Amino acid sequence: MNKFSLSMLVAWLMMLGGCGEADPDAPPQILLGDSVCAECGMIVSDERFGTATIIEGERGSQALIFDDFNCQKKFELKHPQLGVITRWSRDYNTLGWFRTSDGYLVQSHRIRSPMASRVAGFAAREDATALAHALLGVIITYESYDPSGEP
Repeated sequence: MNKFSLSMLVAWLMMLGGCGEADPDAPPQILLGDSVCAECGMIVSDERFGTATIIEGERGSQALIFDDFNCQKKFELKHPQLGVITRWSRDYNTLGWFRTSDGYLVQSHRIRSPMASRVAGFAAREDATALAHALLGVIITYESYDPSGEP
């Protein structure tokens, strides 16, 4: 197989990989400066606040990307019929992914997030507690977060 044929095969396989279902057991891929928020249509620009909702779509599971908790929650409230499988969040400190239901959210007026949720996510309780204490914030759950409310 020549180099051209091999590179075409690799490109085709990569393209096919992008066409499949979202794996609800794995976090989605967010490409900074390229991925677009499903709610507001803005480009995701700060990975510390990136979130995703995996839903049961027409063709299987589908990842919806959001630039922060504000957009994610607003979208889900507008579309209560969504079959949510799971939610993923980025850790504010490590930038690693965690299941939102397993993590801790800190809300504070001092947190500057892309769409003004003022919420940062953490995989570890200790990290969430430290930031909440430092920024006079509160630890909340995703379910209790109100995109129109105050901390």
